[in-house]
Amino acid sequence: MGRLVAELEATGQMDDTLIFLSSDNGPEMETWPDAAYSPFRSAKGSTWEGGQRVPGIFAWPGMIAADRATDGIFSFMDLFNTFLTVAGAGDSVPEDRFIDGVDQASFLLDPEGVSNRKYLYYWLTNVFSALRVGEWKFMVASSSDDDRDCFNLGGFTGVTQKYSHGRLYNLYLDPKEQHSYMIRKLAYIDSFTDGIAKHFMTFAKFPPKQPIAAMS
Repeated sequence: MGRLVAELEATGQMDDTLIFLSSDNGPEMETWPDAAYSPFRSAKGSTWEGGQRVPGIFAWPGMIAADRATDGIFSFMDLFNTFLTVAGAGDSVPEDRFIDGVDQASFLLDPEGVSNRKYLYYWLTNVFSALRVGEWKFMVASSSDDDRDCFNLGGFTGVTQKYSHGRLYNLYLDPKEQHSYMIRKLAYIDSFTDGIAKHFMTFAKFPPKQPIAAMS
Protein backbone atom coordinates (compact mmCIF):
# COMPACT_ATOMS: atom_id res chain seq x y z
CA MET A 1 0.00 0.00 0.00
CA GLY A 2 2.86 2.34 0.80
CA ARG A 3 4.40 1.78 -2.63
CA LEU A 4 1.05 2.35 -4.31
CA VAL A 5 0.51 5.65 -2.46
CA ALA A 6 4.06 6.73 -3.29
CA GLU A 7 3.43 6.03 -6.98
CA LEU A 8 0.18 8.00 -6.91
CA GLU A 9 2.03 10.93 -5.38
CA ALA A 10 4.92 10.67 -7.85
CA THR A 11 2.57 10.65 -10.85
CA GLY A 12 0.40 13.49 -9.55
CA GLN A 13 -2.71 11.31 -9.20
CA MET A 14 -3.03 11.37 -5.42
CA ASP A 15 -5.37 14.37 -5.24
CA ASP A 16 -7.78 12.66 -7.66
CA THR A 17 -7.75 9.24 -5.99
CA LEU A 18 -10.12 7.95 -3.32
CA ILE A 19 -8.44 5.13 -1.40
CA PHE A 20 -10.55 2.58 0.46
CA LEU A 21 -9.20 -0.15 2.72
CA SER A 22 -11.27 -2.87 4.34
CA SER A 23 -11.88 -6.60 4.64
CA ASP A 24 -14.57 -8.51 2.76
CA ASN A 25 -15.74 -10.30 5.92
CA GLY A 26 -14.84 -11.02 9.52
CA PRO A 27 -12.11 -13.54 10.38
CA GLU A 28 -12.36 -17.26 9.59
CA MET A 29 -12.27 -19.30 12.79
CA GLU A 30 -12.72 -22.93 11.67
CA THR A 31 -9.09 -23.65 10.78
CA TRP A 32 -7.69 -25.91 13.48
CA PRO A 33 -5.34 -25.54 15.30
CA ASP A 34 -4.66 -22.09 13.86
CA ALA A 35 -7.45 -19.60 13.22
CA ALA A 36 -8.21 -15.91 13.46
CA TYR A 37 -10.11 -14.11 16.20
CA SER A 38 -12.86 -11.53 16.41
CA PRO A 39 -13.90 -9.37 19.39
CA PHE A 40 -17.49 -9.88 18.21
CA ARG A 41 -19.69 -12.97 18.19
CA SER A 42 -18.89 -15.82 15.75
CA ALA A 43 -16.95 -15.33 12.51
CA LYS A 44 -16.87 -15.48 8.72
CA GLY A 45 -19.83 -17.34 7.27
CA SER A 46 -22.28 -16.10 9.91
CA THR A 47 -24.58 -13.11 10.24
CA TRP A 48 -23.42 -12.45 13.79
CA GLU A 49 -21.32 -9.29 14.01
CA GLY A 50 -18.10 -11.31 14.03
CA GLY A 51 -18.80 -12.38 10.48
CA GLN A 52 -20.15 -9.08 9.18
CA ARG A 53 -18.56 -6.09 10.86
CA VAL A 54 -15.23 -4.96 9.43
CA PRO A 55 -13.16 -1.77 9.63
CA GLY A 56 -13.37 0.71 6.78
CA ILE A 57 -10.76 3.37 6.01
CA PHE A 58 -11.28 6.08 3.38
CA ALA A 59 -8.52 8.50 2.39
CA TRP A 60 -8.78 11.34 -0.10
CA PRO A 61 -6.47 14.32 0.56
CA GLY A 62 -8.31 17.61 0.55
CA MET A 63 -11.71 15.94 0.21
CA ILE A 64 -12.16 13.74 3.28
CA ALA A 65 -11.20 15.22 6.64
CA ALA A 66 -8.13 13.56 8.13
CA ASP A 67 -8.39 11.63 11.43
CA ARG A 68 -12.19 11.64 11.30
CA ALA A 69 -13.91 8.64 12.93
CA THR A 70 -17.56 7.63 12.77
CA ASP A 71 -19.80 4.72 13.70
CA GLY A 72 -22.29 5.46 10.91
CA ILE A 73 -23.52 2.39 9.05
CA PHE A 74 -21.84 1.82 5.68
CA SER A 75 -22.32 -1.25 3.50
CA PHE A 76 -20.01 -2.56 0.79
CA MET A 77 -23.06 -2.31 -1.49
CA ASP A 78 -22.94 1.47 -1.01
CA LEU A 79 -19.59 1.71 -2.78
CA PHE A 80 -21.22 1.41 -6.21
CA ASN A 81 -23.58 4.37 -5.82
CA THR A 82 -21.06 6.44 -3.87
CA PHE A 83 -18.20 6.01 -6.35
CA LEU A 84 -20.46 6.90 -9.27
CA THR A 85 -21.43 10.13 -7.49
CA VAL A 86 -17.87 11.21 -6.63
CA ALA A 87 -16.87 10.42 -10.23
CA GLY A 88 -19.61 12.74 -11.49
CA ALA A 89 -21.66 9.87 -12.91
CA GLY A 90 -24.40 9.62 -10.31
CA ASP A 91 -27.06 9.54 -13.06
CA SER A 92 -25.57 6.29 -14.41
CA VAL A 93 -27.08 4.05 -11.73
CA PRO A 94 -29.05 1.38 -13.67
CA GLU A 95 -32.83 1.53 -13.44
CA ASP A 96 -33.60 -1.88 -14.96
CA ARG A 97 -32.68 -3.74 -11.75
CA PHE A 98 -32.90 -3.15 -8.03
CA ILE A 99 -29.77 -1.53 -6.62
CA ASP A 100 -29.16 -2.33 -2.94
CA GLY A 101 -26.57 0.40 -2.50
CA VAL A 102 -27.12 3.85 -0.99
CA ASP A 103 -25.28 6.99 -2.11
CA GLN A 104 -22.97 7.86 0.80
CA ALA A 105 -20.98 10.65 -0.86
CA SER A 106 -22.31 13.32 1.50
CA PHE A 107 -21.46 11.08 4.46
CA LEU A 108 -17.83 10.85 3.33
CA LEU A 109 -17.22 14.38 2.07
CA ASP A 110 -19.01 16.47 4.69
CA PRO A 111 -16.94 16.65 7.91
CA GLU A 112 -20.23 16.58 9.82
CA GLY A 113 -21.88 14.10 7.47
CA VAL A 114 -24.05 11.27 8.75
CA SER A 115 -24.85 7.93 7.16
CA ASN A 116 -27.64 7.91 4.59
CA ARG A 117 -28.38 4.24 5.25
CA LYS A 118 -31.30 3.56 7.60
CA TYR A 119 -31.51 -0.22 7.25
CA LEU A 120 -28.83 -2.87 6.96
CA TYR A 121 -30.08 -6.31 5.91
CA TYR A 122 -28.34 -9.57 6.78
CA TRP A 123 -28.77 -12.68 4.62
CA LEU A 124 -27.53 -16.16 5.53
CA THR A 125 -27.17 -17.57 2.00
CA ASN A 126 -30.84 -17.62 0.90
CA VAL A 127 -32.29 -17.22 4.40
CA PHE A 128 -33.19 -13.74 5.63
CA SER A 129 -31.41 -13.39 8.96
CA ALA A 130 -31.55 -9.91 10.46
CA LEU A 131 -32.24 -6.22 10.14
CA ARG A 132 -30.21 -3.44 11.74
CA VAL A 133 -31.58 0.04 12.45
CA GLY A 134 -29.15 2.35 14.27
CA GLU A 135 -27.78 0.48 17.27
CA TRP A 136 -30.56 -2.13 17.18
CA LYS A 137 -30.29 -5.49 15.42
CA PHE A 138 -33.38 -7.68 15.06
CA MET A 139 -32.55 -11.30 14.23
CA VAL A 140 -34.99 -13.95 13.01
CA ALA A 141 -32.42 -16.58 11.99
CA SER A 142 -28.71 -17.23 12.50
CA SER A 143 -25.91 -19.76 12.40
CA SER A 144 -25.54 -21.67 15.66
CA ASP A 145 -22.26 -21.10 17.46
CA ASP A 146 -22.56 -23.51 20.38
CA ASP A 147 -19.07 -24.65 21.39
CA ARG A 148 -20.43 -27.92 22.76
CA ASP A 149 -20.38 -29.18 19.18
CA CYS A 150 -16.72 -28.55 18.31
CA PHE A 151 -13.81 -26.25 19.01
CA ASN A 152 -13.03 -23.28 16.78
CA LEU A 153 -16.70 -23.00 15.92
CA GLY A 154 -17.32 -20.29 13.35
CA GLY A 155 -19.84 -19.31 10.72
CA PHE A 156 -19.36 -22.35 8.50
CA THR A 157 -19.59 -25.01 11.20
CA GLY A 158 -22.98 -24.29 12.79
CA VAL A 159 -26.47 -25.08 11.60
CA THR A 160 -29.13 -22.57 10.56
CA GLN A 161 -31.50 -21.83 13.42
CA LYS A 162 -34.71 -19.80 13.22
CA TYR A 163 -36.25 -17.99 16.17
CA SER A 164 -39.92 -18.20 17.06
CA HIS A 165 -40.16 -14.56 18.19
CA GLY A 166 -36.95 -12.97 16.97
CA ARG A 167 -34.10 -11.59 19.05
CA LEU A 168 -33.26 -7.95 19.56
CA TYR A 169 -29.73 -6.83 20.40
CA ASN A 170 -28.37 -3.39 21.25
CA LEU A 171 -25.01 -3.41 19.47
CA TYR A 172 -23.73 -0.42 21.46
CA LEU A 173 -24.42 -1.89 24.88
CA ASP A 174 -24.01 -5.53 23.90
CA PRO A 175 -21.64 -5.82 20.89
CA LYS A 176 -21.19 -9.57 21.47
CA GLU A 177 -24.95 -10.14 21.02
CA GLN A 178 -25.53 -12.10 24.21
CA HIS A 179 -28.61 -10.42 25.71
CA SER A 180 -31.88 -10.14 23.80
CA TYR A 181 -33.97 -7.06 24.61
CA MET A 182 -37.00 -8.29 22.68
CA ILE A 183 -39.41 -8.66 25.60
CA ARG A 184 -38.50 -5.16 26.85
CA LYS A 185 -38.78 -3.44 23.47
CA LEU A 186 -41.97 -4.90 21.98
CA ALA A 187 -43.09 -1.37 21.09
CA TYR A 188 -40.27 -1.27 18.53
CA ILE A 189 -41.35 -4.42 16.71
CA ASP A 190 -43.36 -2.53 14.09
CA SER A 191 -40.28 -0.55 13.06
CA PHE A 192 -38.37 -3.73 12.34
CA THR A 193 -41.16 -5.68 10.67
CA ASP A 194 -41.95 -2.64 8.51
CA GLY A 195 -38.33 -2.46 7.37
CA ILE A 196 -38.32 -6.17 6.55
CA ALA A 197 -41.62 -5.93 4.66
CA LYS A 198 -40.32 -3.06 2.50
CA HIS A 199 -37.19 -5.08 1.76
CA PHE A 200 -39.19 -8.09 0.57
CA MET A 201 -41.52 -5.89 -1.48
CA THR A 202 -38.59 -5.03 -3.75
CA PHE A 203 -38.60 -8.66 -4.91
CA ALA A 204 -42.03 -8.20 -6.50
CA LYS A 205 -40.69 -6.02 -9.31
CA PHE A 206 -37.18 -7.48 -9.31
CA PRO A 207 -37.43 -11.23 -8.45
CA PRO A 208 -34.27 -12.74 -6.96
CA LYS A 209 -32.28 -15.07 -9.21
CA GLN A 210 -31.90 -17.60 -6.39
CA PRO A 211 -34.96 -18.99 -4.54
CA ILE A 212 -35.50 -17.53 -1.09
CA ALA A 213 -36.01 -19.99 1.74
CA ALA A 214 -39.27 -19.85 3.65
CA MET A 215 -39.24 -17.57 6.68
CA SER A 216 -40.92 -20.19 8.89
